[in-house]
Amino acid sequence: MRTAAECFPCLLRQALQVARVCGCSEEVEVQTVKEIAAIVSGLDPALSPPANARLVYRSLSQVTGCEDPYLQEKRKSNAQALKTLPVLRREIEGSADELTLAIRFAIAGNIIDYGAYQSFDIEQALDNSRRQMPAVDHTRALVDRLDTLRQGSQVLYLADNCGEIIYDSLLIEHLFRRGFILTVAVKDGPIINDALHEDALAAGLDRFARIISNGSRCPGTVLADCSPEFRSVFASADLIIAKGQGNFESLSDADREIFFLLTVKCPVAARHMAALTGMDPALLPGRGEMAVFHSAKK
Repeated sequence: MRTAAECFPCLLRQALQVARVCGCSEEVEVQTVKEIAAIVSGLDPALSPPANARLVYRSLSQVTGCEDPYLQEKRKSNAQALKTLPVLRREIEGSADELTLAIRFAIAGNIIDYGAYQSFDIEQALDNSRRQMPAVDHTRALVDRLDTLRQGSQVLYLADNCGEIIYDSLLIEHLFRRGFILTVAVKDGPIINDALHEDALAAGLDRFARIISNGSRCPGTVLADCSPEFRSVFASADLIIAKGQGNFESLSDADREIFFLLTVKCPVAARHMAALTGMDPALLPGRGEMAVFHSAKK
C-alpha cells in the first residue's frame, strides 16, 4: 500500500501529539513540527505509511529526547486489559463458537492505537464486536484454513499494540490448544504504543508461543527492515495472522497468504481494502470498522 496525500498531515498531527505527550514546551512543540515537516516533505509516497512513519518517529525521538513517549499509556492499557481478561475468557468458554468470538475480541483490542487516536473506548469496541459483523468478513476462510492445518503446523502471529496483545492471548491460547506451534512476533524497540517482548510476557504468551522480535522499530512489518531470523520464520510459516492496520498497510501486497485482523481507522487504508475486495468504498469509510481480510497470495 502506498502513502497517500492524507498521510502527510496525519504524520504531522502525530508529531505534535508526541511532543505534547512528552511534556514539551510550546517552543519545542513548534520546533518539533517544523523539523518533522521538513522530513515529511521528503518522504517517498511509493513507500507504505508505516515505512515512512518509521523515519518520522526516529526523528521524533531525537528532537524530543523521548524514546518511548507512550510508555505510561502502554502500561495502563496492559493493566486494564488484564483486569478484563478473566471475564472475556469465561465468555468465550461459554460460547457456541469460541474461535469466532476470540477473533472478534482480538479485533476489538486493535482500537488501542495512539497513532490513530488520542482517546478510545475499549469497552464499547468489545461490545460492538459481540453485536456487529465485520465490514470485511473472511472469518469463514480463516476457520477453514485452520481446519486444514495439522497438529504441529507453524503459525506466525504478528502482534500490534499494547493492551491489544492481552486480548490477542485469548485467540493465541485457542490456537495453542489446537496443537499448532506458535510464534508471536513483536517490535524490536519502542514505536508508538506497539507491543515489545516485555508486553508479550505480561500477556502470558510465553506459555503458548515462542516470542521473537521482528528486528524493526516500525509501526507495521516492512520486510526489508526486518531481521533475517524474522524473515525466515515469515517465509516458512504454514499460516500467518497479522494484527492491526499497520501490518495491513505494510503487508497487503506481500507475496504470502496472510489473514489480517484489524479495526480500519482511516479512509486511506479503507480505500485500499475496498479496492482489494471489490466492495463499495461507501461501506468501508475507515471509521473503526472491524475487518477479517484474507490476502490469498502465495
